[in-house]
Amino acid sequence: MANETYQLKGNAAAIYEEQKVKAIFSPLAAATLDAVSISDADTILDVACGTGIMARCVRERLGPSVRISGADLNEGMIDTARVLTSGDPSGFDWKVADATNMPFEDASFSVVFCQQGIQFFPDDMAAVMEMRRVQMKGGRLYLSVWAGANDFFLAMAKALSNHVSPKVGQQSLAPFAYDGSERLPAILKKACFGNVSVQTISVDRVIQVPKIDIPKEIMANPVGAIVKEAGGTVMETVVAEIITKCEKYRVGPSLIIPQQANLFCAYAI
Repeated sequence: MANETYQLKGNAAAIYEEQKVKAIFSPLAAATLDAVSISDADTILDVACGTGIMARCVRERLGPSVRISGADLNEGMIDTARVLTSGDPSGFDWKVADATNMPFEDASFSVVFCQQGIQFFPDDMAAVMEMRRVQMKGGRLYLSVWAGANDFFLAMAKALSNHVSPKVGQQSLAPFAYDGSERLPAILKKACFGNVSVQTISVDRVIQVPKIDIPKEIMANPVGAIVKEAGGTVMETVVAEIITKCEKYRVGPSLIIPQQANLFCAYAI
């Protein structure tokens, strides 16, 4: 289900922030920033920013002087990002925008991030072209894409297939279905990016209290509403099966499961 519009509804943005950001996207943002070079002289754009975790991590590292913008198609995500940064209202420029048509001037940014977003764009080539449009010559583009699903998400997909439907199980793997290893370098070259490189970074997916956190994980996924409609007994059965399959990752009360991502770097030429 790669390259499909990824829309969250209801209070899903708040659940996403509470569950996914804390568990995986915040550690991934930190690992990404450890692997790249940015400074407070940069102007930074976070594309498909969600609730703004990459932008917020940049602010923590570089301080108040750096200019940071974020764009996401989901209005709920942007609303949540604005609430989370309400103490610094002039420090962030949040926009509800399609990645292929962003409301920024040409050559506005020296650094563009897109953390785990490109796999959800219906037209990845158009999105990369738009990122190049808003980027200064010589600027850096950093794209991260999951390097396949880890054992936790494979166990989730299997349990959902068994107890909800095979279609729902497959849909739950949407974040991992895009293999950018061959496609992205070619797209970046066509969009006038050069010096393309890729490195693998790894973070731990920490599930602190599995019986509580796994249902939240499922509800933060686009298939969450379908699973909820199936009833509480189905959810309990799915969660129990996932925990059993992931028992080897048990550390005290928690499950700690490694997850790898490919981080692409390219320079605007």
